Amino acid sequence: MLKPISTDLSHLLSWFFSLCCQWSYVPSLWRHAQVYPIFKKGDPSLPSNYRPISLTSVFRKLLELSLAPWLASVSPPLDLAQGGFRPRRSALDQALCLHELMQSYYRRSHRFPVVAFLDIKSAYDTVDRRVIWDALSRSGAGSSPCLPLLVHLFDDVSVSVLVSNHSSAPFSPVTGVLQGSVLSPHLYSVYINTLPALLRQVAAPATHLVPSSGSPDAGMVPVNSLLFADDVAVIGSANVRCSTTPLHLHHPLVQPN
Repeated sequence: MLKPISTDLSHLLSWFFSLCCQWSYVPSLWRHAQVYPIFKKGDPSLPSNYRPISLTSVFRKLLELSLAPWLASVSPPLDLAQGGFRPRRSALDQALCLHELMQSYYRRSHRFPVVAFLDIKSAYDTVDRRVIWDALSRSGAGSSPCLPLLVHLFDDVSVSVLVSNHSSAPFSPVTGVLQGSVLSPHLYSVYINTLPALLRQVAAPATHLVPSSGSPDAGMVPVNSLLFADDVAVIGSANVRCSTTPLHLHHPLVQPN
């Protein structure tokens, strides 16, 4: 829709995006999402049997695309265990890494590891955004005028549900990153980035060691988990489950059952 007028529109949008960054403010329609529920299967009367599809402003997405290089440059280095939403790190790559980690564990301990496959329920909707903003501030984004704009884009949003051409009253979610946002996948990766380091605290002795993706002085680190978006694989021995219980004090995603 915008391509036929992209040449003329680009100059106007560049000027307007600069004002948005300067004022840390965008139009309210850019911060509103319409959620259209798509039925999956089962009982149609249960909301859990619907997949929500979030529709957001095209101009918001263009602004987010212009912010993406800056966000990537100021974000903390993503842990080597993370594979989702990263270039040259597909689901197949993570599956091959998992196979190699299991084989390495077997070669070291002469027994196969216990592997737990976890799916984080409502991953995007349960994110504590303060964790993301704190992580970005510590990694160098605190002095940038773009950070207040980013906070505004995600903290001051409204959502309405669209069913049969009828829209619900808008509401403001207190947690989560906006579905349908260009930047939400990367922000979620920043949010979950400390989880692999916490899991390493209870790594089994036979866990495979690789060079750290953080500081060069960190040396070799054990890899006992692999992440792909909201899917987590934890590799270890049978007694790791008992050792992970205290970790819930350090990350909101780690909760004891």
